[in-house]
Amino acid sequence: MPVPTLQPTLLPFSALLRGTASDLLDFGQPMWITRAPGCVDIVGGIAEMPGSVSVSYATGRSVYSAIQNRKDDKINIRILRSAGEGGNLEFSADISTIYTKKGPPRSFAVLAGIFEAADAPWMMEMMAVMIGLRRTHQLNTPKHGFSLVVWSRMPQGGGFGGRIAFATSVAIALRASTGQKLKSVDGIRVARAVRFGYKFVLNKDISWTRALTSAISQAGCFLSIEHGLDPIMQWVPVPEHTLVAAVDTGAGICQPDMSENSTIGAWMGLEHLNEALRKVDLAPRGGWGQVTPAEFEGGLRNHVPTREKGKDWLAKYSESAADSYHEGLVDAIDEGNNYRDRAISEHHVRESGRAKRFLDFLEDYGRTKKEEALVDAGRAITSSHRSYMEKCGLKNEVIDDMRKSFSAAGRKSGLFGVRLSGGGQSGMMVTIGHSTAMPALRKIADAHAAKHGGTSNIYHEIGQGGVLDGWWEGVLDATEEDLDAVGKEDKTATK
Repeated sequence: MPVPTLQPTLLPFSALLRGTASDLLDFGQPMWITRAPGCVDIVGGIAEMPGSVSVSYATGRSVYSAIQNRKDDKINIRILRSAGEGGNLEFSADISTIYTKKGPPRSFAVLAGIFEAADAPWMMEMMAVMIGLRRTHQLNTPKHGFSLVVWSRMPQGGGFGGRIAFATSVAIALRASTGQKLKSVDGIRVARAVRFGYKFVLNKDISWTRALTSAISQAGCFLSIEHGLDPIMQWVPVPEHTLVAAVDTGAGICQPDMSENSTIGAWMGLEHLNEALRKVDLAPRGGWGQVTPAEFEGGLRNHVPTREKGKDWLAKYSESAADSYHEGLVDAIDEGNNYRDRAISEHHVRESGRAKRFLDFLEDYGRTKKEEALVDAGRAITSSHRSYMEKCGLKNEVIDDMRKSFSAAGRKSGLFGVRLSGGGQSGMMVTIGHSTAMPALRKIADAHAAKHGGTSNIYHEIGQGGVLDGWWEGVLDATEEDLDAVGKEDKTATK
């Protein structure tokens, strides 16, 4: 087996394994080590409707996995956690515990009962990854046991796409352990498997933006996605002399229902619009990203109610929407909730325009190095945050206090814009500015931490997707015989 040099990004994990997993892994035998980063969304629609644009980047923090096949049929899984997090999570069983004799995994109810009895309900997330890979034809039933160790370096308290980084890292590891060639791994298919598995098994939505960013984002680049049946993606280099950073406000998951309500309200409003368009024999729109601000202000907004109870919308559209919208919409609507259809729809109309302008301004700055272009890019993300507050109902004193600190610092600080990342699921604020602005950013973060508590952590690394280079296959403690064998293989290949 080849014994390639371990990538620098994987070295901290390999060192940790020696002290925390020596009872599970044999470092003198082949294993696979994988890594997948988290995600920061910097601007773009949270509903990911057709025609909408999102811009994100991979963080410098990742979730790591190490997997090794066993000669018996035992499965050993360990998630490394600090004492403050409650200690390690452990699960051990035979393959037959979770897989039937015919091959497929056991039913969800049976699995949930098994894991509950083993005090390991978190294992359903592992099954979500496995089943997602199986349903997308990327994973066979294991023919032998394996040992899997997972370690997360994601910030605590939510944000940064920790769940998608976990799932992507584990997905790559599982593919490796069952004979799949990692060099042929398709990042889009991995992202699809993770999204499907979490929705099918756990009924949890993972956005395309986060799934694709964790899998295929390029180092030093934003990932731009125009959403639709076939997403259009491109890597956009971050210009020189540009600071992009996320700051932990300490707010944690600051408003968990904002993203969901904003997504649901946008689809509800779209059905009203399409009903009106069909009445005058006009083609319906697939999403608010396909509506320009001029069209919206020119009269289309009048077809969308200002507010609407979930039960009223369901009484009118539940049958027609069941077949024409994304899976689960009807079930997701809360009958008693009063949705702000028009305001939320306007947010999505304008957010796509903000994302496109952000990319245009970045291109201008990269070409001309004129600071005004970078200032305009910052204004685009600040406008997005303002829309979160005014249109989507963001209310959080800790988040708003940091926003005011950025506003008070002004343009002279070199920081040109700030926005909440994660649509309420995170306490991270993302900013863009000149590369000389780090001292000003540190001052804001420290003052905020002194007032509200927390760590004032700043994360400014831009990572790379796990499918691109986040894996290694080899023997950690290779013998001289192993190295000699590799040398002979290399010479034979050269000849």
